[in-house]
Amino acid sequence: MEAVWEFDIQLLRLLNYNRIELFDNLLYWLSKTAYFVTFGIILYICLIAFFKRSEKLKTSLIRMVFMLATVSIIVISLKYAIIRARPFDIYTDIINSSGATSPSFPSGHTVIVFTLAFGLIFSGIKRLYYLPVLVWAIIVGYSRLALGAHFPTDVLTSIVIAFAVTLLFLRNT
Repeated sequence: MEAVWEFDIQLLRLLNYNRIELFDNLLYWLSKTAYFVTFGIILYICLIAFFKRSEKLKTSLIRMVFMLATVSIIVISLKYAIIRARPFDIYTDIINSSGATSPSFPSGHTVIVFTLAFGLIFSGIKRLYYLPVLVWAIIVGYSRLALGAHFPTDVLTSIVIAFAVTLLFLRNT
């Protein structure tokens, strides 16, 4: 297990040290869009479902809302059950450009954006619509590392949680 933790901090250092500081503000802003953009996309799907009177879209919307609620409950529960310190709190060489204050494990920003991305991917919509969301999710996950807010295992675990919850909801509907 010690090897995993050592790899975790070494990978974080690699990403944190080699980021282009010029982009810190952009990464910070992209990171902060996680909740707002996710809410906006859900609202947009809601409006389309309402105006098109599409039962398929309504079902996808309800599933997506429940998936997001489920991952939120899981992440909040894990954060405050495990209470893992942020990388910059443990290692003084990690630069904190995130302003994060809550426990580190897992990443709430990452789980939300990847749940949205996986939900859209598996809903059967065209690649044109879900691909930008997937790229955005990857950038948000990266930003949490580059800004020193999370360890790689925090972000990876969040992606796994998002994928597992998405599959669970798809399997049971």
